[in-house]
Amino acid sequence: MPGRRWPVVVLTIPGECDEPFGDPDEIKGAVGDLAEVVLMPTSDVSWAFSRVMPPMTQVYGGAGRVYPVDHAWVADPGRSRLRFAYSLQDRKRITDQLISDALQAAMAAGLVEPRTCAGVQERCGRVQGVIGSRALVTLEDMSLATVWEELTVPGVALDRVLAKGQQVCGSYDPDSRRLDLRAALRFPDAATARAGVVRAYRVGDVVLAQVAAVADDAVTVRLLPGLAVEVGREAVTSNQKDALSGLFSVGEVVAGRVVEADPIRLRLDDVDDEEVPKPAPSLLPGGPPWLRPPEPEPQPPAAAAPSSPASVPPAAPPRLPDVLHGGDADRSPVRSVAPRQPTPLDLARRLPAPQPPAMARPAGAIPAADQARVVQLTNELAAERSTRKALADELAGLRARAAELEAELARATRSIKQLQTSYRGADLARQRLGKQLKSAQDRVGQAAGVPGPLFLDSEEQFRYEVTCEWAQRIPAAEKADKPLAKYVLAPGFLDSVDQIEGISRAKVVAVVVEVLTGQSQQLAGRDVHPLRTGDAGSPYVRRPDGAICWRVALQRESAAARRLHYWRTHDGYEFSRVALHDDYRP
Repeated sequence: MPGRRWPVVVLTIPGECDEPFGDPDEIKGAVGDLAEVVLMPTSDVSWAFSRVMPPMTQVYGGAGRVYPVDHAWVADPGRSRLRFAYSLQDRKRITDQLISDALQAAMAAGLVEPRTCAGVQERCGRVQGVIGSRALVTLEDMSLATVWEELTVPGVALDRVLAKGQQVCGSYDPDSRRLDLRAALRFPDAATARAGVVRAYRVGDVVLAQVAAVADDAVTVRLLPGLAVEVGREAVTSNQKDALSGLFSVGEVVAGRVVEADPIRLRLDDVDDEEVPKPAPSLLPGGPPWLRPPEPEPQPPAAAAPSSPASVPPAAPPRLPDVLHGGDADRSPVRSVAPRQPTPLDLARRLPAPQPPAMARPAGAIPAADQARVVQLTNELAAERSTRKALADELAGLRARAAELEAELARATRSIKQLQTSYRGADLARQRLGKQLKSAQDRVGQAAGVPGPLFLDSEEQFRYEVTCEWAQRIPAAEKADKPLAKYVLAPGFLDSVDQIEGISRAKVVAVVVEVLTGQSQQLAGRDVHPLRTGDAGSPYVRRPDGAICWRVALQRESAAARRLHYWRTHDGYEFSRVALHDDYRP
């Protein structure tokens, strides 16, 4: 498909049928000249097509697929989603899916640019309602127009863009009756989105964000379409063993707190259950918030017993597939609907002509050999019919099972999301209880005469504690020989000290003093050594400036023993973070 200028929709015909489960006419009518529509039977043609296609990008057996203009789908087949259908009952679903995929691919290819031709008019109207991925708008002259989800904000449901009664203005195409609202969008690019977030939120606000991508150590969320913010593990959970890829799903909506405005930084571990997020901005003037708090997932119904093939409504009666035609003398088995000059899609159904009955002859006039041959062919035909019926029944059963598995997968996906949300809620509760415990311990300490923090600035407080520990630990006669070396605290170091569990702050301060005075090198229990990128034998962690990262034990012979990571620089030390034993990040 090199050199294509538009997406290609391929809809296949099941092997035992002479028509597809999807509606090619409706697909072509919806996408118009934005995509090519191809109808392909499951036969030698589809197998030849499969042989030349990259792995995992084929399509056959009644399924459909949209191939975008760019070739990213070759390496990532998920960019060209395979849409399944199992019977004519799935007609509307697969048709709508392929239309949506084709329009999104056309948008991504830049084929849906705002038109300036004479036929396009600037019109205004009022939204009458949003049904699925379409919205109905009554224009000023009481004529009707539609807004298509795929032609507004990619990846955002239409009911998050438009609401009933909303006044809208855009470019109206009388031919398609579509109203294009993209010129009215409030945040068309990253710069306007960033400015919109700054206007809408302040530091300390609890806000909604949509998960855009997930890795083990970071989650990327969108505050607005086109504006993504990366949130590291330390701002999500204090459990360093948590892989964030198991806690979030792409597309879900989460709550976070704005902790910095320039650049924008969020924390997802600092939101109480009773806090209500601020409403998200609307993408069009007068529209609804583009994000809304997630609603509790309904409990899935009890799984029904697998149905038998006999209980599945049969597909259309199988007929012999014939040649598809779409124009004068076109007898190609694969039919392509031209994007610029669409022609009706129809199927030529041709059955063998009935044969006239043989003339009656005296029994003795037919040779015995011919009679035996007739009996043999009759038996073979009966066996063939029996085999075809058995295969058809088996195929119906397989389709039914495939539909059941798809439903089970959907239920499992919902359950996973529920468990992810429940775990995050439990982890937030654990962190809140930890803070409450620490606060209670501070109050007890104050009541017992132990002073609380003496500085408002956390780094000044930590440096004060280090100095006090050094003053009390090093005898007066040795202070000149064991001074505190110069050191700095890396961003995030104090957060790691506060968030790590299973080790006291006083122990961290004591080991910092041992490092700064050179004592840690002589203490066998500290196990000081350069940090490696992985298990034994892997390279040491080194920065471009030549500094090597070291680690020193805060505790030993305990589960997930804690370690202190620091950089040895040319003029002192830089304390990086407190981590678990198996955490090799510097």
